[in-house]
Amino acid sequence: MKRSNERSLGDAIGDMVEALGLRQKLDEQAVIAAWEQVTGPMIARHTTSLRLRAGTLRVKVDSAPLRHELGYQRDGIIQLVNERMGRVVITAVVVE
Repeated sequence: MKRSNERSLGDAIGDMVEALGLRQKLDEQAVIAAWEQVTGPMIARHTTSLRLRAGTLRVKVDSAPLRHELGYQRDGIIQLVNERMGRVVITAVVVE
């Protein structure tokens, strides 16, 4: 039987991450790590920068046609990334 002050290690680490303000940086790193699986190797190869700030994912690519194409795929990218993360992490995508 758990005492009232006992909790799981996962809960304690989650609370510590929130208290130290590390959640956004960890989310950004997780999105960067998952980018190739979410978008595929061709898009990942042409992606020069990914930044996540306040729910907005900024994607820089080195190809104008790809930039245009990704503009049409914003909603799909949001959905795929959030599914991969298991919760809502991004609410908007800006392709630069």
